[in-house]
Amino acid sequence: MAWNSRPRRAVDRMTDRFRLNLDTASRKPTRYYLAYGSNLDMERMGHRCPYAVPIGTTEIYGYRLLFKRSKTGSYATIEQDANESVPAVVWLLSEYDERLLDGYEGCPRYYYKKQFQLPVWNLEGHRMKKLKPCMAYILHEERLLGCPSRDYFKLLDDGYADWGFPKDVLCRGLCASIGRVAAMQFLGNSG
Repeated sequence: MAWNSRPRRAVDRMTDRFRLNLDTASRKPTRYYLAYGSNLDMERMGHRCPYAVPIGTTEIYGYRLLFKRSKTGSYATIEQDANESVPAVVWLLSEYDERLLDGYEGCPRYYYKKQFQLPVWNLEGHRMKKLKPCMAYILHEERLLGCPSRDYFKLLDDGYADWGFPKDVLCRGLCASIGRVAAMQFLGNSG
């Protein structure tokens, strides 16, 4: 049985190191985060990032929405395209929230972080005076395109409806990821 204790101690040390990092992280929201996928959902974000506050919306200009494969399915990501833009909710995160989100998003293994300087419209629809330094998670480019699950796509569709975002962005992203015919079949069967 002694052979089992060594891996267990290593896991405990890693877990303690992770807890230590969270324990020392600030809970004061100071970082701008761009949500364009499942984190459009207020309830989900409340569970994932307890100190996060939605402050407005923006568009990520020069990028398009796609779905790419990861370990557990196909998920939303963005990729450069000068002729497109992707709507996003801007959240104010604490360092603590960002570390939690890093773990949830699988950063840096599956997603990496990219910084943007973007105009932000507050929740009343007024543009804030200065561009905001916003961070987004992006799936690594070498990931293959794929078809999201119906539940995941519905979650995004509901998020787009809740925030008043144009749903054609979702449809174009699906078409670009799995092809027009497959996307029409997918959307026709989504009920």
